[in-house]
Amino acid sequence: MSILNLNTFYFCSLFCEKMQKFLQSYNIHLIIMDIMMPVLDGACATMKIREKSTVPIIMLSAKSEDMDKILGLNIGADDYVTKPFNPLELIARVNSNIRRYMSYSSIVTKKENVITIGSIELNDDSKEVSVDGESIKTTPLEYKILHLLMSNPNKVFSIQEIYEKVWEEPAYNADTVTVHIRRIREKIEIDPKNPKYLKVVWGIGYKFEKQ
Repeated sequence: MSILNLNTFYFCSLFCEKMQKFLQSYNIHLIIMDIMMPVLDGACATMKIREKSTVPIIMLSAKSEDMDKILGLNIGADDYVTKPFNPLELIARVNSNIRRYMSYSSIVTKKENVITIGSIELNDDSKEVSVDGESIKTTPLEYKILHLLMSNPNKVFSIQEIYEKVWEEPAYNADTVTVHIRRIREKIEIDPKNPKYLKVVWGIGYKFEKQ
């Protein structure tokens, strides 16, 4: 199992290019990213990594404000741990993210399993999502949210239900779901502010609408 701790790296533009090649060359299962790093901060490094890779990223930061957490999740982090933290909590989060990532990456199926709703196609054999025939990149969490909602079209799931089914743990930070939903909309909707598929049911939750 390969876990890359980026606290020890000093970033520059050249290193970002080398980092992309490193991720392509080695089977990295998770990245631990400190947001406060010299030269290139963790936020910028995360955005660079997300251009090419969906590997889980846990962001570490001394900042505890909700907006800082939302920013980290919006730019592509899968989880956010505030310093100081209990090492056992970090280990638990590492194990949880790797478990989801390995489940997402595992392709051991015997027959094609494709869900198509409108112009959105989700292939559960290859773990791929396409819009109008064009493949889009999703993180493991984004894929699992889409799979849950597309497997149950028009069914409304509360934010807490989505969190517990996708994260496979009690919903202690359900606001994270809202951030991931926003990121999914930006990838699959023509107009994310007026979504055609991934819709909010005010006061209840979200659904994937099959028209």
